[in-house]
Amino acid sequence: MKSRLLNGSCWSIHTTVLGCGIATVLLISGCSREKPTEAATQDSASQAIVISTKLVTTREVKRMVEMVGTLGGWEEVTVSNEAPGIIQQVLVDLGDKVKKGQRLVLLDPREATLALAQAEANLQAAKKALTQAQAEWRDADINLKRIKELHGEGIIATSQLDVAQTRFDAIEAQAHAREADIDRHRAMVDFARKRLGDTEVLAPIAGEVRQRLVSIGEAVKEKTPLFQLVITDPLKFQGTVPERFAPDIKMEQPVDVQVEAFADRLFPGRVLRVSPAVDAQTRSLSLEIKVPNAQGLLKPGFFAKGQILTNVDPHAVFAPEEAVYTFVGITKAFVVQNGTVQERQLKTGSRMEGWVEITEGLQAGEVVATSNLPQLYQGAKVTLEPIRKTHLRYSASMSCRVIRIGS
Repeated sequence: MKSRLLNGSCWSIHTTVLGCGIATVLLISGCSREKPTEAATQDSASQAIVISTKLVTTREVKRMVEMVGTLGGWEEVTVSNEAPGIIQQVLVDLGDKVKKGQRLVLLDPREATLALAQAEANLQAAKKALTQAQAEWRDADINLKRIKELHGEGIIATSQLDVAQTRFDAIEAQAHAREADIDRHRAMVDFARKRLGDTEVLAPIAGEVRQRLVSIGEAVKEKTPLFQLVITDPLKFQGTVPERFAPDIKMEQPVDVQVEAFADRLFPGRVLRVSPAVDAQTRSLSLEIKVPNAQGLLKPGFFAKGQILTNVDPHAVFAPEEAVYTFVGITKAFVVQNGTVQERQLKTGSRMEGWVEITEGLQAGEVVATSNLPQLYQGAKVTLEPIRKTHLRYSASMSCRVIRIGS
C-alpha cells in the first residue's frame, strides 16, 4: 500500500493483478489529519468519475510484412522435337511424373533410318575414293622423283619435268579433296545418326506433365511444342510488397504462405530472391519465395498470400483496446495516478486479441482507464467501479496467480 499527501489529504492506492486476465483495482480512500465531515465526503464522491482500469503490459510481437502473388513451378519447360516426323507413340500424359531422360514421344523412325544408311554408304564410297587417290598420289610422287633424277643427268628436257610436276600437283590436290570428302561424309553420318536419335523425344528435366499438346499420327515440324513439364517440389512463390517495406526484406527470411484451397493451414517458405529495383508503375518490390511441396498439396497457379517475418520484438508495449480513445483525429489514453487521470497522446501499432500496441505514449506497468473515457480530461478525479464478485472455474489449462503491487 502506498500513501501520499495531496492537497492536505492522504490517498491510499491498492493495486491487485489477477492471472488468467489482468484486473487492476484501485481503492482510493481519503484521509486527513482532521476527520472530514459527512457532507464533504459526499460532495467529493459526487465529483469523482467512476471508471474501471487495466494494466499496460508487454507482449512478444512478430513483425510481419504481407505479400500477395502467384505460386509457380520451380522450373517450367516446353518440350519440343528436334526432327520432323509423324507421331508414332505418346508415352506419357497429363499429370504423369517423369524422370530426366525418360522417353515422352516416339516419331516414325523409318525416314531417319534410311537417311542414316545412305549417309554411311556415302562415307564408304568416299573412303574408297580416298584410297584410290592416295595410290595415284604415291605413283605420281615416285614418277616425279625419277624424272627429276633424269633431268639432273641431262637425259630429259625441262619440259618433261614440268609436265610431271604439274601432274603430281593435280593428283596431290585431288587426294586432299578426297580427305575433305571423308570429313564431310562423317559429319553427315553423325547428323543422320542424331536425326534418328531425335525420333525419341526425351524429358529434359524431372517433373510432372502439365500439358500434352500432340496426338498419335500427327505430323510435326521441327521445334513443335509437344509437352509442358513443371517441377512442383519446391514451388516458387512470386509476389510483391509495397516499396515502404523494402528496407525490411532480407534473403532467407521465413515466410508463412496461405492459399484459398487450404485456408486454415500455413505453408512455410523462405525469401529466395529480392528484386534490385522497385517497379515505377506499381511502387512495389518483387520477391521470389521458395516453398517446399513434398506432399504435392500446392499447385502452380494458386493465388497466394504470404506473411514475411522481418523482426521479433519481445517487449512491445500493449494497452487494452477499450483504453484507447480517438477524438477529432487524436488518439489518447488516460493514466490513473493518485486518484486523478493524466491524458497521454498515443501512437499505435498492431492490434491483437483486444489489445493495441503502443509505440509512443505509455509504458509497461502504468494503469489506464477503460470506461467512461469521453467524460475524462486532464486532472479529472476518478473513483473505481464497485468490485463485482466473479466465480472462476479452475481447469487444468488455467494457472491463476495473484500479484500484489505496492503492498
